[in-house]
Amino acid sequence: MSEYTCQSCGLGIDDESMLGTYPDGRKNADYCSHCFRDGGFTHPDITMEEQIELNISGDSLEEFNRKEDVSFSSAGARNVMAMYFPRLKRWMDTERKIGWMIERIGYAVLSTLSEEGYPRPSAVDIIARHGIRELWMTTHSSSAKAGNIRRDPRTGLCFVHEADSVSLTGTAGIISDKENLERFWEDRMLRYFPLGLDDPEYCLIRFRPDHASFWIDGARGELTIG
Repeated sequence: MSEYTCQSCGLGIDDESMLGTYPDGRKNADYCSHCFRDGGFTHPDITMEEQIELNISGDSLEEFNRKEDVSFSSAGARNVMAMYFPRLKRWMDTERKIGWMIERIGYAVLSTLSEEGYPRPSAVDIIARHGIRELWMTTHSSSAKAGNIRRDPRTGLCFVHEADSVSLTGTAGIISDKENLERFWEDRMLRYFPLGLDDPEYCLIRFRPDHASFWIDGARGELTIG
């Protein structure tokens, strides 16, 4: 199985030398070098349908069949790709791309407003989400960020994947009802809440963004989340 899958043409990438590149020469693990080079797409205006036709033109279909160990005809490959390609990063709409990125990050940075009105950033682990419209994290009830959110719900969340970045702004709340505490509890949280589910310090942050500013695949943009 290939270690990487190009999120534009869908082909597996077996050799890191075939990964796409950024302007400084670093590798981009999201795309192959045929699709992404020097920080931009090699065919910036191509549509998903045109990419599929490119994939099955000339010797490309033979290469696809060889790499994927299949034996599709042009029509068969076209049908399979038409179903598969919408799940590739490049062909997603912006909201789904942001969700795709969230699945691949480690920690994010949550910024709350201190009592003095200054941003207070802290690392958080996103434990669950409903698309990008509701994101859940844990914190200690007595933490500074919990106190900040109780006082002022305006909150920001920022994360980075590869050279892409997203900043979400919206409102957060501290959630401590038993139903939600039970719903999100995992035993790995004992490291932070040694008394378990009934630890008085265990509470949740529910963040609901209403706006996104992003830099994805070399393009800057804004998204209203409604």
